Amino acid sequence: EDTNLDSSNHKPSKMKARAASGVDDYHKELSYTKLRGTTILLKPNSHPDNNLQEQRQPPIPKPTTNTIMNAAPTPTSTAPSLPNNGRLHDVHVTDCSDAHIYLLQPFEHATISACTNCTIVVGAVAGLLHMVDCERIKITSAARRVLISNCFDVSHFIFTPSPCLLVGDNRSCQFAPYNTYYDGLREDLLATGLAAAVLSQDNTVVGNTIHGPALQCASNKWKNPVELANLSEFPQMKTDPLPGAPGADDRAVNVKGTGEDAMKTPTLVPASEFQVLFVPLESEANRTRRMNPPENDGGERVSDEGSSVGSAGPKVGIGSQYSHSLADVLQLSPFRLPTEYERRAIVKAERMKSLQQAIQTDLSPEQQVKLEEELNRGFRDWLVTSGNLRQVLDLVHLESRGAI
Repeated sequence: EDTNLDSSNHKPSKMKARAASGVDDYHKELSYTKLRGTTILLKPNSHPDNNLQEQRQPPIPKPTTNTIMNAAPTPTSTAPSLPNNGRLHDVHVTDCSDAHIYLLQPFEHATISACTNCTIVVGAVAGLLHMVDCERIKITSAARRVLISNCFDVSHFIFTPSPCLLVGDNRSCQFAPYNTYYDGLREDLLATGLAAAVLSQDNTVVGNTIHGPALQCASNKWKNPVELANLSEFPQMKTDPLPGAPGADDRAVNVKGTGEDAMKTPTLVPASEFQVLFVPLESEANRTRRMNPPENDGGERVSDEGSSVGSAGPKVGIGSQYSHSLADVLQLSPFRLPTEYERRAIVKAERMKSLQQAIQTDLSPEQQVKLEEELNRGFRDWLVTSGNLRQVLDLVHLESRGAI
């Protein structure tokens, strides 16, 4: 039975929800299969659109043991939040290519199999995140356990309290700290048991409306992957030449071997190549905070970068949207980036801010217009040659429907 997702009647691409036996409105498994060149967005449970979607949904018949609910969606869609009465779904992403998939909810287990050239975000996983037979994948997730089987050129941006385990023939696999944030992440970590709320002396949850509940998490074992074949050997890290020296984090987990042996050895993503991932969903709270920055003692509004906006309008150096989004990730994420990774991310933002200031102060209005035209032309060419044009068009389509 088809299920409408929103007022425009778009449905998510090739999604199956397999019903659990004898339980109303609960679907144990979500499956995304054979997605090609599309963008999928599963919004957080806390997102207000999910409540509206549930009100628009037609009644779902009581499932039986063999019931399978099919929704044949179009590309670039938002998937519904199925009611689960506090229980978690399993999610399977299978045989997808050239797709961007953002599954911003908690899950019991997650399996990513036979996917190629995809960017995948899985909110939080209470049990096992299993990557199998994948190529050229970037995966971001928080999971209790991570298992990688027979994968090639897969980058894992991970929070996990247990070392990642590699089995089978894995080549060119890289590991890095968790690299994104979305509203609802803290609640997802609580739902999956990956974090515990901090309580005050009167047993109330510590936190605020902007940051959410304060959390206590285990240490992140992202940099300690273990190969099953070498399980008797404890992974060795190269020692840093000097604390804080350039490239101090640009080290391999295991440096023995060259050529094919080196390809099989898992490595860490160098801090110089680390990229923060921004999910294409902004909450109303974040938007309000950005549009109405707090005031300083002089009555001026202060941006995330510390620049003031007086009554005469914005001053030079107020910062870019990139800087605001980066500040959200660094300040709101419950996972603090390692020092070198955070420093490199801030340096990139400062470089962009300095460039904007130079353009505003050193170029005339006519020169600024010419530079903008050249940048736009070069950016359009890059979108086409890099294959990223599809995702931009998908996001524009989602925004036009009010989905993001």
